[in-house]
Amino acid sequence: MTEKEAEEYIYSSYLRAAPFQDRNARDSEKRHPELSRPLLRELSAVPCTVVTGSKGKGSSASMLASLLEARMKTGLMTSPHLSDFRERFRVSGRMISPEQFRQSATAVKPWFDAVEETLERDVCISPMGIQAAAALTWFGEEGTQYNVFECGKGAQYDDVAGIPHPYAMIGSIFAEHTRELGSTAEEIAADKAHVMDGAGAAFSARQTPRVMAVLRERAAREGCALYTDGEDFRPLNVRFTQGGMVFDAAVGERFFEQLRVPLLGEHQAHNAVLALANALAVIPDLTDEEVRSRLAAVSWPARMEVLGREPFVMLDACVNRVSAAEAVRVLDALGIGRAAVVIGIPDDKDYAGTAACMSVRADRLILTKTANPHYAASPAQVEVLRQKGIAASWADHVPDALKEAFGTGLPVVLLGTGAFAGEARDLIREGII
Repeated sequence: MTEKEAEEYIYSSYLRAAPFQDRNARDSEKRHPELSRPLLRELSAVPCTVVTGSKGKGSSASMLASLLEARMKTGLMTSPHLSDFRERFRVSGRMISPEQFRQSATAVKPWFDAVEETLERDVCISPMGIQAAAALTWFGEEGTQYNVFECGKGAQYDDVAGIPHPYAMIGSIFAEHTRELGSTAEEIAADKAHVMDGAGAAFSARQTPRVMAVLRERAAREGCALYTDGEDFRPLNVRFTQGGMVFDAAVGERFFEQLRVPLLGEHQAHNAVLALANALAVIPDLTDEEVRSRLAAVSWPARMEVLGREPFVMLDACVNRVSAAEAVRVLDALGIGRAAVVIGIPDDKDYAGTAACMSVRADRLILTKTANPHYAASPAQVEVLRQKGIAASWADHVPDALKEAFGTGLPVVLLGTGAFAGEARDLIREGII
């Protein structure tokens, strides 16, 4: 099995069954985490945290892993990736090598092949289940002492949540993935709340009262202690700099001064303190200096990432109006007015809400599509926005969109899927644009 074949294998069961499934069906009808659960439990040898949420779960997972690396060899599995599938697997910040990825996928293939032979044509093994099994295999070979896993979408029907975990982290929850998880934030919260099943403690971002009520009800039912931003921990004195966020933090009885994360947005300070609360539950005697240095070392590309200063260029893997509103707040805090905005979001995501939110800052609004064939976007988006009173242009390819944006001489803001963000980031960092 080559590296490419290993990546293709992770999606093979899903792609086989997809033509026979109802694309609009809920996850409860088409996802089967029970298929991978026995192997995931068998491979899980050390404690871990499983992270879910609608926003910030990748950042929080990365921050938690970085904090734990002060004392422990830590595995981290996230998704999606930007440029290389292997970005999803890291041990103490080091990405899995092509050979290790190939070997890990090869190791779990016989087990999943045996399951695959028993399935009806419309039933599949989730790619997240195969990915998690490959990650656990590699983590075991590396001798990790603690692992951090990011769920794909929800939790109740997400294979990753089937990994035994004493701790859970829950990012902010709002109405997203409504086709798969539920039509309201409360229904989506009910799905994601299952991350607390079997966990001894969970740490939650600030939520709306209705979402928090759902989480508290699930925590009580499961006997899981629930700690929340604003009650048990919080960032204080949050300040913006072009190099990231600076803030103090109160976690239980402890107080930390002058912490910094190299990511922009007030929400990143909240993500950092959420991760810190979990880290201190695992390693209670982390020193102030360990916390300070490990947060400063966090690397999480394409999350309010500054790629240039002359002109100012900010990139964020954003696919909805909630994240776009945060981007506007960042621009306001940095004193940046009008900008050229490029949006690369598929037709079935919230491109219209993102564009509407950014239109208050966009001197030029350019829509485009990534080269990744799994993300369908079309020039029809421009007409949809025109009917909403929003002027935009279309570029068939990301390089064309970037050239148009940079040609304005204005600050540039790039928002879109992970695939778009990875493509744009590579073009800029390699000097192609």
